[in-house]
Amino acid sequence: MLDELFARIPALAGLTPADFEISRLPGYTNVIFRLRRADADWILRVPRATTNAFIDREAERRNQQIAVELGLAPEVSWQDAGGASLTPTLTATRHLRPRDLADAALRARVLDALRRLHRSGREFRGRVELATLLERYAGRLPAAQRACFAPRLEQCRWVIGRLEAVDAEPVPSHNDLVLENLLLDRSRIWLIDWEYSAPASPYWDLATLANAADLDYAQSRQLLLDYCADGEPLDESILFDYRGVLRLLADCWMAAFARDDGDADA
Repeated sequence: MLDELFARIPALAGLTPADFEISRLPGYTNVIFRLRRADADWILRVPRATTNAFIDREAERRNQQIAVELGLAPEVSWQDAGGASLTPTLTATRHLRPRDLADAALRARVLDALRRLHRSGREFRGRVELATLLERYAGRLPAAQRACFAPRLEQCRWVIGRLEAVDAEPVPSHNDLVLENLLLDRSRIWLIDWEYSAPASPYWDLATLANAADLDYAQSRQLLLDYCADGEPLDESILFDYRGVLRLLADCWMAAFARDDGDADA
């Protein structure tokens, strides 16, 4: 796999995997390699076999380029139509940690990045709908697991129907703000992995972030208040509902798509 990719990537012309120290990084929808040598440090992403059936790669490419222009995402050096990509490693960064959102200054930096995205006025491509995603992911569950999820699925279907009548207007959204996709350096927050980006409710990113950091009610409320401090108010009850729906969506996704790393050996 790596030999074939190296042959197609201009930045790696004349090089082979043997020229790098290669390590595997965690990933579910992709196999991710870090390529290091004295004069280069790259992240090479290779989609898993089932991934592209659920991701609009052209929308990802376009939305990520907008994020680069907004100063929110690193420039991608190379990407093909199937989603394989090569990106310089952000070596002076670390992933966000749950306790970071308890720090007012760090929380402000995260929310500033989020507001810059949501209020950019840029036109993202793609489409995400809670009901559609929930049914697609639940439909991939084995029957026994689907039966276990049945009460939560029924409750969330009702909640989603209610949200459709009260939700905020879609904005450019990342839609996968787990802490691993937020990188902190001394001067900024980087948002990486734009596979699921699309126009969506602003509650989606806020709820994903709150769930990822396991915020309690008071912390979740403070996150919302800080986000809305200089803009239109948002509703705490809608954020609460989004947190529940997205938690179930993530559980169904993990149950349906988590794979043993052995299915994509180099």
